[in-house]
Formats: sequence, C-alpha cells, structure tokens
Amino acid sequence: MKFKYKIGATRDVDDFPDHHSPTSIKATAKKRPHFVGWRFGIISGSVSVFVVLVLNLSFTLWTLSRGGIENQRGILHDGDCDEVRKLNIVAHLIINIFSTVILASSNYCMQCLSAPTRAEINKEHAQGKWLDVGIPSLRNLRRISRKRALLWILLGVSSLPLHLFYNSVIFASISTNIYEIVSVNREFIDATSLEGVNRPNSVNRQKSDNDTISSLYQAARNSLLERMDNSRCIQAYAHDYLSDRSDLLLIGSDENSTSTPTVFFTGDVNYFRINQYGSDCVHDMYAWICPSLDCLDPCQAHLQQVLADTSHWKPQQKFDIEVDFCLSQRTPERCKLQFSLHIVIVVIVINTLKMILMLYVVFGLKETPLMTIGDAIASFLNKEDPTTKGCCLISKFDIKQNKLRWQYREGESNGPPAKAWLPIKVPWARAVSRTRWLSLAVTVCAGLLGWGISAIRGPKDIGTLWKLGLGAVSTRTLINWESTGGPSTLVGNVLVANIAQPILSFIYFTYNGIFTCMLAEREWNQFARKMGGLRISSIPCGSQRSSYFLQLPYRFAIPIMVLSGVLHWFVSQSIFLVAIETYDQGVRVDYRNTHTRATQPDQLSCGYSPIAIIFVIILVLVMMLFGIGTGLKRYDPGIPVAGSCSVVLSAACHVEDEDTASSEMALKPLQWGVVRSGDGDEVGHCAFSTAKVTFPQESSLYAGKP
Repeated sequence: MKFKYKIGATRDVDDFPDHHSPTSIKATAKKRPHFVGWRFGIISGSVSVFVVLVLNLSFTLWTLSRGGIENQRGILHDGDCDEVRKLNIVAHLIINIFSTVILASSNYCMQCLSAPTRAEINKEHAQGKWLDVGIPSLRNLRRISRKRALLWILLGVSSLPLHLFYNSVIFASISTNIYEIVSVNREFIDATSLEGVNRPNSVNRQKSDNDTISSLYQAARNSLLERMDNSRCIQAYAHDYLSDRSDLLLIGSDENSTSTPTVFFTGDVNYFRINQYGSDCVHDMYAWICPSLDCLDPCQAHLQQVLADTSHWKPQQKFDIEVDFCLSQRTPERCKLQFSLHIVIVVIVINTLKMILMLYVVFGLKETPLMTIGDAIASFLNKEDPTTKGCCLISKFDIKQNKLRWQYREGESNGPPAKAWLPIKVPWARAVSRTRWLSLAVTVCAGLLGWGISAIRGPKDIGTLWKLGLGAVSTRTLINWESTGGPSTLVGNVLVANIAQPILSFIYFTYNGIFTCMLAEREWNQFARKMGGLRISSIPCGSQRSSYFLQLPYRFAIPIMVLSGVLHWFVSQSIFLVAIETYDQGVRVDYRNTHTRATQPDQLSCGYSPIAIIFVIILVLVMMLFGIGTGLKRYDPGIPVAGSCSVVLSAACHVEDEDTASSEMALKPLQWGVVRSGDGDEVGHCAFSTAKVTFPQESSLYAGKP
C-alpha cells in the first residue's frame, strides 16, 4: 500500500517510521508540516534567537550612532560611580537573559538532532546495538547521519565563544585619584603667605610638591576645601579606589607644638602603596591612615579600632602630627560604563550562525527522528522490530550487563529465554547513566576547587567578605598582572573573566539531561499503571497528545532554564573584567608613572567577588541536592526500566494478536501488561494493548513469540 504526501513524496507503509498511520497522515496532510511538533519548537527557538539578534544589532547601531569610539571601545554612560555600578549589574542581568534564551534554544535543537530515526534504530538493532530515544544523547552522535552529527557539533562549538565573550560586551571602568597628603599645623592655613613656612628635611623639594602645597594653601585660604572632623575624614578616604576626593590637608600639631607655619610631610598615596609593600603583601591603598604598617596586617583590619578613638588620631609616623581636623578637595566622579565593539561583533556573528543552523534543521532536513518515547512506541507498533521478539521483560540493566540475550534471529527454533517478573521498585536515579551523574559531580567539584584556589589575603570572615560587595572592585580581590591596555589584553582578560561560563553551560546540559532521563522513565512507567494516549512530537491524532519541551515538562524545563540564567549572572559577578582609569588633578595619568599623561586605558585586569562565589557554590549545591533527592524517588513496579534504551521500547511493542496489530493502534489509549497468561509450563506474554490487561504476577515467566 502506498499513499501520497502533500509535498509529493511517496512512501511504503512498511518504510514509514513516523508516529501516525497513513490514514492519520492523510487526514493531517493539509497542515503545514514545518509548523507543527518538534519543527515548530525549533522555529520558536529560532524566532527567540532572531529577537536577541535584532536587539544586539540595534544596540550596536545605537552605540555607533553616538560616536566617541576609541580603540574599538565606546562609552555608554559616565559619571557617578554608584550609578555606573547599578547600570552594570542590570546590563549583565539582561545579557544573561539573552544568553539563556540562546542556550535553551540551541539545546532544544541539539536534542532534536541527536534523536535517531527508525531506520537508524533498525540498523543498530541488527548489529546488536541500541540507541537513546527521548533524551539528549552523545552516544547517538556516532550512529546518526553525518549531516545531523555535523549540525550538532556546529551548534555545540558555537556556544563556546558566545559564553566566553557575551558577558564582557559591556563592562564598567572605575576612576581613581592620585592624591597628595600634606600634614601641616594650624598656623600654616592662617599664614598670610607661604614665605617663611618651615619645611623640615623630610619634605620633598620637588616642583610638584611645591605646586601641591601652594595650591592647597590657596584653596584653604579661599574656603574651597571641605572641612571634616577626623571620623568623617577617615571614612571618606578609607577606600581602595578614591573617585570623589583628591588632595588632603591634615591639620594638627607635633610634639614640639611649634607656632611657626610648618609643613611636616607631603607625599602622594602611591608613596605608601609602592614603598611600604612587597609583592607578597596585602596592598592597602589607604595604609597612611593607620599609625604603623605591617606587610601582612593591612590597615583595613584595624580601621574600626582607629575610628573608635579619632580624637587622638595619629596617622603614619612620617606625618609627625596628631590630627585635629582635615581639609579635603572634592572632585567629580569619572566612572564609565563601556562596551567593546570587537566583542559585540563576535557575539552578533555567533548569534547569526546559530539562527541559520536552527533554520536549516527545520527546512533543510527531511528525516523524521523519533523525538519522544511516544514516537518510538507508535513507530514500533506500526511496524514491529523482529530483533526484539521474546524480550518483553528485558530492561536496560539486562542489556548493559549482558544478563539476557535479546537479539532474535529468523529461523531459530527458540527465542531468548523467558524471564520471571519481580516487583522491584527502582530509584529514579537508575534511569540515568552513571556517566551523566559522574559528569555532573566532576564538573561541580572542579568548579568548587577552582574557587577554593582563589585565596583571599587579609581578613576572611563572612562580614568582611560581605562588605567587599557583589561584583565590586577591591585591591584585595584584584588579579595582579601587567596590562598594557591594548585590544589583545582586553581579549585575554575577557577569556579569564568568562572561563567559568562554559562550565556552567555544561552543568546546564548535564542537569537538563538528568531530569529528562528520569522524567522520560516516569512517563514510560505510567503505562503499566493506567491507560493513556501516546505523547508524540508531531500532529496528535485520536487519543494521542502533543509533546511539551520534548521529554521535559514545562514545570521542570522553565525553572531549570531560569536557574541556569541566575547562575550565569552570579558567575558574571563572581569573576569579572576590571578597567581602572587613574587621574591626577583631573588629568588622566599612567598608573605606572603619575607624571605621564595616559593615552590608553590605564589598567585592565580581572577581579573576583567572594560573596558572589559563595552564592554560586550554594546554588550549585542546591541543584545537586535537589537532583539527588529527586533521584531517590522510586518508580512503581511494573514495566521494565527502559532508561531511554531503544531495545526495551521495541521489546514492549510486540502485540499478541496479529489482528489487533494495525497502524491505527497507536492512535488509541494504550496500557502495558499481561496480554496472555501462562498456564502450567506455558510462558505468558506482556505487551501494549488497547484492551484491558492484567498486572504481571510475581515470579511468573513471560516472553514474546518464540
């Protein structure tokens, strides 16, 4: 018997591997085949990826229209540092929403590509092998068509640069001021001129120092400096990167209480950062605030102690005074939210490639894979697989452990040996291969080990870590390496900052695969408990049902996708690109030489946030515990565990009565159970049926046709 399909193809019923009978195909042939079932799912994903692509292109064109791009970097916003930090967090939240949409759509398409066709299953069964059905599968890639395998690889490989670069399209740069600290007595600010001002030998005689002293004196005389008590002064300057204040006058008295206008000491903040520390020390940008220095005991650890008694504040000994009050010079903040044109172009290219690949899968592939367990059952009921006769109680465990020969060969006098049914409650976790659990465990342990290596110098209590902030820059959590600020250095830092993103993507794929396996087995298990229609990935007919997110219900698929997005965002705040611009008197300077005007971005590096890392670890552990807890649930005894194995699915579809085995059977409600009871030495048989079936009896023997 042959029938005509709308697109002009002619197929034999025996060759038709789909999930409907020819009758149902004729009834639905008028519907557009590309906009139903799994193809519609990929089209929906392609539309989502296209929307993200349009938004990425719109963003790029908008930034280019604004101009001001230098060294392939542009400025989206500059000014207040708190505002820039908040905008940066929101921007990365949006970026991770976009990347999660692309990741989920790509994953869906990859699962469709790894699904086998009936012809591929027949070929493997004839060779004594089996394929996965209804789950994401790497083992299938060696046995499916080369075209689908190549498309799968291209989709997978294209995800790597996307995750490595997307989060660094937008990044924040912070501004920090090189400021002078000058200690003087009260008589200095009251003096009518700088003539006769006493300058001990400890005060530098360089022109820059003289200029600083002169400018601060004039500013103090003209009331241009902000007066602060000691407590406010300490809190205002106790920052790793000072962006809103500059030069500072410390007013107090020395031990001799001299009445002559005196400058006791002058030096910029770099003096204490460079001269007081070695490479193994905790770099403390406000070390001058504390009375003494200890290489491994930073001022930050003693700041509260200093603030407890500000009335007798004595900063570094070189200042040689007990401070009465401060006069501070305020400056406008110059933090920036920037973007990299190089990186956004890479993202757009990858975004476009994924969309093209997904559309090709929909419109370029003519094969009809078996996407769900329902698809496979329908196919095996439409045309039985002769290699699995006599194996109605075989399970995936039997096949993997070679406990029961399952291949049936024409001409054999006896088929595979009969098997006794036992009411065993198998844990959900047994439906998942050990490789998947091991992959998740190894990946998580590697991630935790990586974070553990990132040792933090100085205090490590939770209070201190919390104060460091989420995605905040600190000298204590800054990865120190030389940086020239060129584009290649930006790319290098971007790769370091996003190295964990592909690992998280692998966790998502593995976690998604684990739940897909367990829930696919649950659906299979339900056929022994009650009668129901098959859930298929194409147009449902009769009692059939349409599929949701392939084998994963939305109530699991959506939370897992959201959790993946949240994890990617936390990781983007855990290790991140840091750009630092240094200013001296409002002029950009080279951070290595404060006398040189900067012509490039000053310093590019990576920072990490301990509190964000803690959140990542907690979320990953919660994911693992939830997965393990779900895996401890047990399936009801009944139908043998399939674990997505094509042999087990096929073996359950050998109906007892030839008259009932028709192409229309898959359209009706089905239940698996005993279709022929064995009496005495006679062996019974279990299979799917549209009629009433009985539950298998413990220790009774069942087998299919001899």
